[in-house]
Amino acid sequence: MILILLSYVFTLYILLGNGIIFSKWIRLENYNLIYTFITGLFFQLITASFYAIFYPLDAYFFLINIILSTLFITFNFSTVKKTIYKTTNTFFNFSKSSKILFLSIIITSLLYSSSLPFLVDNETYYIQTIKWLNNYGLVKGLANLHLFLGQTSGWHILQSSFNFSFIASNFNDLNGLFIIITTYFCLEKWEIYKSKRNKNDLLIALITSTLIFLFLFIASPSPDLPIIIIIPIIIHLFIESFQNRKSDYLNLITVLTLLAILIKVTVAPILVLLLFVLVKTKDFKKWRFAIILSAISLFSFNIKNIIITGYPLYPLAIGNELINVDWKLNFNLQQVSYQWGSMDAWQMSNWKEFLSLNPFNKFWIWLNLPGLDGLLNKIIVVFMLVFPFFNFKKKEMRYLYIYFLIQCIALYITSPQYRFFLPVLLSIGLIILAHLLHHRLLTIKILFALNIVILITLGVFGLNFIGIMNNGIMSKKYPITSSQLISPRAITQFENLEFTKYQLQNLTYFSPSKDSVFFWQTSDGPLPCANKKMIQYFSTYYNHIPQMRTKNIKDGFLSSKPKNHKP
Repeated sequence: MILILLSYVFTLYILLGNGIIFSKWIRLENYNLIYTFITGLFFQLITASFYAIFYPLDAYFFLINIILSTLFITFNFSTVKKTIYKTTNTFFNFSKSSKILFLSIIITSLLYSSSLPFLVDNETYYIQTIKWLNNYGLVKGLANLHLFLGQTSGWHILQSSFNFSFIASNFNDLNGLFIIITTYFCLEKWEIYKSKRNKNDLLIALITSTLIFLFLFIASPSPDLPIIIIIPIIIHLFIESFQNRKSDYLNLITVLTLLAILIKVTVAPILVLLLFVLVKTKDFKKWRFAIILSAISLFSFNIKNIIITGYPLYPLAIGNELINVDWKLNFNLQQVSYQWGSMDAWQMSNWKEFLSLNPFNKFWIWLNLPGLDGLLNKIIVVFMLVFPFFNFKKKEMRYLYIYFLIQCIALYITSPQYRFFLPVLLSIGLIILAHLLHHRLLTIKILFALNIVILITLGVFGLNFIGIMNNGIMSKKYPITSSQLISPRAITQFENLEFTKYQLQNLTYFSPSKDSVFFWQTSDGPLPCANKKMIQYFSTYYNHIPQMRTKNIKDGFLSSKPKNHKP
């Protein structure tokens, strides 16, 4: 916990410098801590993305970061002082209960961040993606080695630039810091709400009442966590831009929107809200910033995808005919990646049978999936049906509903996993909850307190989720150990998993031993790492094996046909 806290201090220092310089460029006058933090993240992401094209995100990049941030802070010291003063002054003006809650969240976040991770995807590609970035940067054709590595998220690029891999291998804790900063912002809005009674402030404050759910993502570098939080903040600013005519949040909404899409492209329909704000502005000069920043973001997104997969809009095949590189992902595998994005919902074994069903039967299966999947799918449908009954007379609420519809339809068609719907689910839930709990201060305080009590209890004693979660990896929250008070535990649940070296034509790779739990598992294996079961499957059914392009691993991988032997 102590070492993680120190890593947070370094990360905040870098983001403060980045955020201040970038906030000046976008003319953001409100140097709110979370806005400075998020603009700093965006600046860091764009910088790291272009840097990783040529070099690894290692100690040299960290040194460059420190030097640049120090220069930014030095030359903008008056603004830095203003931001720090505003932040500390706001905290000291918090009510006693808010101060206690915030300090409790800091401790709880450190506790959870130092625990063993909880999510399945961490064991399939989170760890490996970040490891490749730290050691080699963006690698050509990396998706040929392991299909999921083609999904490299902007959040993993950010995490790889802040995990201090050159010091230790167990710091993948950016989500914990994001939770802390978000909680501060929520409590700031809570204090404002108590005096002004604006439901839009309450919408943000109530994120604190969902911390039990958000903390499931905290010990892994999951892109889902920042998305689940950023989308409601965009919605808050969107509503504010309609309710407060004096406010100008266009540039900030642009940055948040582009950051969200670079983190997780499935939320791209959020651009609808940005377009509504642009049209409302009616000042075409103000469009310039949004257009320039969108072009830079799209370029970085395309370059990243072309390097890793050969597809500019991966996992979509759009524009692939324009790119002809030797490391291009096998087209059949590209189709697999696009279809298997929804395998959590439909399950691999039933996919072909599912495709033959009519639309009504497909929807019925999706709605009635077993366990947590089916429950959340039903809640999504109910929320979409009841939302129009809450403040639907207001123009901004009608616009929001249009966005929710477009987002849900797009996800249902492309990636109908319940976790992709979570940003919409939480956003609608917060709007409805803000309407229901308006003026009910005592109830809200009880919700806040209940969250922190349960979180501390689970963090200390752990919990068995068998019967709640369908996946064995996500079946247990491990209790605290004394060693966590100083240093975090491993970045994988499988601390003792052994790996075996295999030779496949010109490729030497490492695979989890026979004790590996599932098909995609790589956990914290040595590079290059891929599961032997997965390679055998693709060799047999898709006529694909990964091969090195040259003798240098930095030059990447290409797709080759097997030479009539089992790997």
